[in-house]
Amino acid sequence: MAINTTAVIAVSFILFFSAGAAFILTSESKEVGDPVVSVLAAANFNGSGIYCNEDLDINDPEGWGGKVFMTPGPGSIQHEMLKTLAFNLGFYFALDGPAKNRSTIYWTIVTPGQQSDQYAKGYVDGGIAWEPAFSTILGTYAPGNPSGIVAYNVAISKDIEDGHPCCMIVAKNTFIDAHPELIVKFLLAYMESVEWVNEAKDVSSPNHETLIQQSWEIAFGGSGAVPDDKRPMIENALRDINFDYEIDGLRDYVASLITRFENSGSIIYHISDTGAYAEKLVNYDILGDIVLNRTELTDQYKGSTMSSTPIRLGVLANDLHQIAVRLAMVPGIADTGSDSFFEMYGVSIAMETPVAAGGAVMGLFASNAIDIGVLGLPPTVIRSVNGL
Repeated sequence: MAINTTAVIAVSFILFFSAGAAFILTSESKEVGDPVVSVLAAANFNGSGIYCNEDLDINDPEGWGGKVFMTPGPGSIQHEMLKTLAFNLGFYFALDGPAKNRSTIYWTIVTPGQQSDQYAKGYVDGGIAWEPAFSTILGTYAPGNPSGIVAYNVAISKDIEDGHPCCMIVAKNTFIDAHPELIVKFLLAYMESVEWVNEAKDVSSPNHETLIQQSWEIAFGGSGAVPDDKRPMIENALRDINFDYEIDGLRDYVASLITRFENSGSIIYHISDTGAYAEKLVNYDILGDIVLNRTELTDQYKGSTMSSTPIRLGVLANDLHQIAVRLAMVPGIADTGSDSFFEMYGVSIAMETPVAAGGAVMGLFASNAIDIGVLGLPPTVIRSVNGL
């Protein structure tokens, strides 16, 4: 998928307000080394949303002032989109505190998996979350629910930045250099899984029910048959996510993110040539070669014996964006007997315990606990520049 860079809203100068006082975060001059990880493929585009206890309009400032929204935290694309929206509506954007005013939209950090519980307590007015947390909250707090609490669908993320990149397949460069063939086989298997998911999203697909069941178990944390009242949540969540492995055009977006995060203070070092750094961080050569020579490489590697080197994989908990990676590990999904997509290519996966957010996945890289991780593009960019 080519990135629609014209849809990216660049924020060139951002003020933060804390306890009523403004301050500006500036970047430190420092020679930044080459990234220790590379983005190899995408997992998804779009697939998040804003909800609120009031039916707000993203094109009208009425009702927004003084509201408190949960976000996954600074450095997440969800936080950045809400911040961009706040500025577009003419508001300041500040960390929540005891003092409130109508000229500001406030934020507080709550991981998407915990937002539903916090919303029910009434301490906040809304939030922005990735799927399936967003659809779960809308379904749980739909008008007429017994609790009397209502969550309105304010906007899905494509309404703010259509085509925005989200989760990525990221690998440690030392692992790429040491196991180039294994990386190719991993990506071949993953690409097949992405295509399976996209085909299975169609309600007429013979695989649709399997996708719904697996999404229920993997992303929603359910067990047993999918309850009737949960099915619409799963369908809605899948519908709003664009699953894709292509990263054509991603380097331009990464360059814009570096500038965006440096201006906001999330990146603490100055990158004089953002394009050159983005060129190093996004490795399109491997995926590009696979796409160009896929038939030959599939014939070569499909049916390989299992690798003696397991890939240590880091993923997010309860995240539907990463369903293609998780499904690639499930035996029998590919209708080839008992094999998973990865096993079909001789790839052994050792998955680490899923973590709550992308920063924690980068932490697993830093502690040398994983070889490949699936996480959002913003934390990948920020932690790469700032240093693992």
